[in-house]
Amino acid sequence: MDLSIKALHKNIAEWMAGPLGSILIHVGIILAALFLVSTAVKKDEAEIEVKVVEVDDQQLDEILEDLKPPEELPDMVDTITPPDVDIDMTPPPDVQDFTAAPVMDTVTELDIASDAISPIIMKNLAPGNMSNRSGAGRAAAIGAFGGKWGEYAEAAVLRALEWLRVNQNDDGSWANSNKEAMCGLGILTFLAHGETTASEKYGPTVEKAIRYLCAKQNEKGEFAKITPNGAAPVYTQAICVYAISEAYGMTRIASLKDVMEKGVQVIINGQQPGGGFDYGWKKESRRDTSLGGWCCQAMKAAYIAGAENQGLHEAMEKSINDMKGAQREDGYFIYADGRGRITNMTAVACLSMQLLGHGEDKEVKDGMKFLSSADCSWDKPAECPLYAWYYMSQAKFHVGGNTWSTWNNKFAPLYIRHQNQDGSWVSPGVTGFKEGKDTVEREWMGSEHDSKVYATTLAALTLQVYYRFLPTYKPIETATEEASDGDVEIEIL
Repeated sequence: MDLSIKALHKNIAEWMAGPLGSILIHVGIILAALFLVSTAVKKDEAEIEVKVVEVDDQQLDEILEDLKPPEELPDMVDTITPPDVDIDMTPPPDVQDFTAAPVMDTVTELDIASDAISPIIMKNLAPGNMSNRSGAGRAAAIGAFGGKWGEYAEAAVLRALEWLRVNQNDDGSWANSNKEAMCGLGILTFLAHGETTASEKYGPTVEKAIRYLCAKQNEKGEFAKITPNGAAPVYTQAICVYAISEAYGMTRIASLKDVMEKGVQVIINGQQPGGGFDYGWKKESRRDTSLGGWCCQAMKAAYIAGAENQGLHEAMEKSINDMKGAQREDGYFIYADGRGRITNMTAVACLSMQLLGHGEDKEVKDGMKFLSSADCSWDKPAECPLYAWYYMSQAKFHVGGNTWSTWNNKFAPLYIRHQNQDGSWVSPGVTGFKEGKDTVEREWMGSEHDSKVYATTLAALTLQVYYRFLPTYKPIETATEEASDGDVEIEIL
């Protein structure tokens, strides 16, 4: 009996030895593998160098503590289809302002084209290619280019749009002086957000503003009477042409085409033989980089909206030659009459060449190198800071990459933090609204309200850079020849 039990134990032990041995071997292999993996991960982690970049020397947590996330973003609508109706309104009342421009007897009738399947239809671009200005396209662009500030920036833009809506004059303009130019900036701000005459909330605001500018254009095509030495009227002309061109391109209101073409012809006629522009459209030796920048934006907007003015493309190319001639050895661009090393003029010249299809030219690359050290400080602002940062933000956006992300982390939180509670902005350096002789005096518009209109439109346009444009890298001639699928870079204004 004892022998049987011993034999049984022996048989069981022999039977168990095989599986147990196999299990123990596999467990040992797994433990060894885990040990090797752990060691390799630690080794890799030890070789990783992490560099933390602070934003304006402030901790991110401290910044976010001051910025409450928006409670609700606007409803995302993929497209906005203009209604098939005729609009017939009485003209805005006659107003007196600094330009003394002749006012048309009647407002140009605004007939909305019934075949407009999208509010955004630009020359050589399929309808909807600018849908990044509204709805889901805008949300995607904010996510792609806005970084951690995109959502906060959009909330700031919405507050600015509401301030502009509430503070629009009964005649459709904004401000009490420089009314045509301020109206143009206001229109551009709403259009940049995809707001057209068909928008549910802001349609009446946009429509009134467009009607005001149409009524102000005289038979020569001027939005402000051009005087021999006048600076304001020529700036006004460029800004108004810019606004009307975008309005026509985004709505296809038929009667706006004539307003646009008459307006841009004034700019073409005012260009100097060398491609530059000057006060009063003078054709002498002085040329002006700042004025040229607005003229370039206006001509490009008219071009892609479909203006058929003879010589428009040639005028755009001539303006490039003028900008290049203003560059100096260190890469910076002068303003006029030999005045040098003004950072904002370099940004103006670079953006102008980028928008006109010359972003890869050596002059632009050298200019952007000069701008690499440019700062964005509310306490120690640049000369005409909002003007400078308007151009600089766009120029750096078109370069992209680290150039853009670094700048975005500088300017976006600065703008968001310094917006007034009512949704407006005041230019940095303008305090107490007292006349002075400091470097930001030129961003003082004569009254608190007018200064807010100027600052709010420029600040909002700067924050809208995420979706207002698609990055531009290609020349005009080839920019729209790519297929629409895949990773396509389309040059557009």
